[in-house]
Amino acid sequence: MRELDFVRALGEEKDWKPDLAPVQLIDEALPCDADEEYAEYLKGITQAEIAHPYADLITASKWRHGRRPLHIMPIGERVFYRALVNLIENDLPAVERSGEAFEDFEGGPLRSGEVCFVIKADIANYFSSIDHELLSREIVSRSGRNEVAEVLASFWRSIFGRGVGIPQMSEPSKRLAELLVENLHRNLVRRGLKVWRYADDFRIGVKTRSECVSALDAMHEESRTLGLSLNDWKTHVLSVGRYSELLAEPLEQESAARSSVIEDLTSWDPYSDSGGNLPDDEEVYAGAAVQLLSELASEEPDAILEHSGLRERHKLIRKSIDILEFFQDDSGLPYIAETLIKEPQLTPSASRYMFAVASKNPESVRRTILEILGKSSPNKWQQIWLAWTLQDPCLNLAADSLDAQTLAGFVRSLLVDRSEFARSNALWTAARHKLLHQEQWSAVAQSVRALGSPYVAASLSGVTDITEDDRKRLMPTSKLDILAAGWGERCIP
Repeated sequence: MRELDFVRALGEEKDWKPDLAPVQLIDEALPCDADEEYAEYLKGITQAEIAHPYADLITASKWRHGRRPLHIMPIGERVFYRALVNLIENDLPAVERSGEAFEDFEGGPLRSGEVCFVIKADIANYFSSIDHELLSREIVSRSGRNEVAEVLASFWRSIFGRGVGIPQMSEPSKRLAELLVENLHRNLVRRGLKVWRYADDFRIGVKTRSECVSALDAMHEESRTLGLSLNDWKTHVLSVGRYSELLAEPLEQESAARSSVIEDLTSWDPYSDSGGNLPDDEEVYAGAAVQLLSELASEEPDAILEHSGLRERHKLIRKSIDILEFFQDDSGLPYIAETLIKEPQLTPSASRYMFAVASKNPESVRRTILEILGKSSPNKWQQIWLAWTLQDPCLNLAADSLDAQTLAGFVRSLLVDRSEFARSNALWTAARHKLLHQEQWSAVAQSVRALGSPYVAASLSGVTDITEDDRKRLMPTSKLDILAAGWGERCIP
């Protein structure tokens, strides 16, 4: 414990923004200039063994209707985990996740003059299938730190309740997970194969069909020795020509969409159109993004499933939503509900986009969320994201309109959900809109642990039917909760 740098770990955890789940309230409440103070507090809690590692499990939508388990850890667990992994960082392989690295990975087989067939493969449920004993051995082999490996294994077992699996949606897990797939990559190269890798995605280049069979056998064998297995749904053998076509499809689609928009803008007649401003890059990019969304919304579901470049199309659609979020352009809102019906894994991007334009067009955002709730039967993960989106006070869920009342009912329904993260986000949403009664607040307050406690503290300022004396009496006493309560008071006028 004396070696662990909680100050650095806390700073890194605050800077890191998760992609698949909303940022936790406590991360936003922590001041920029008090890392040392709160890091020492978290270290003291850990040393006293008051906190037992745990996480709230939710299931996120994954590519092609798959599911991905997400373990939402309280800040104490996250900082402790990061500090542990930082202790052995010099013994861990580098993790390269840049766009350039991905392009090099996908384009590698095309740059090799001897490749006639490309095997696409990845590991099935990689993070969830990592064996603690095998990973611990690798950590000890590389670092010589048996005590670190033992503490990490105990940490994982406390969260998973078994000897397999490490938390997803965590930078420390990404760094540790690289250990086993790097070994798999090395073992395949030792067997004379041409291999390119990005995280747990693999590309293997071969000359003949018979070599494809041998390479797949080798991939299966080497994976099993590491306690892993291939994802059969994502394992394909393609001719190098077909592989090249699949890589080119998204670029051609994007180019076609942008060219169409540019053509429309070029033909703009200042004598017949209102306005008078020449188009700029924002209009070009936003226009192309909206066109891509509209094309997806108009396609029949069967056509989507049969599209050979489906995964590449998904990347383009996500890019389009991110562009609209960046420019705070609300013209894509009419297509969001249909997009999520066909691409539910895009819920985080869609939610961030709606949140970004909520103040600009609250009525359209409310209608869009209602449409999503009515048409797509969102799962728990999606409901959490929608509740997070509704935290913007501009959406005014306390209004008398039917739309607002329906959305307020949706938020209240999550207050009794089994997921601590769902209850906590719904509680804060209800508080932001002054929809929270003391009885509801008390029920959630009695059912949460360290993960939800800051939400309970911050939400106290939004309880409507409570006296000031009772509000002071119910004020939390832990250091982090007091911080969250003060932050809540500033957020809720």
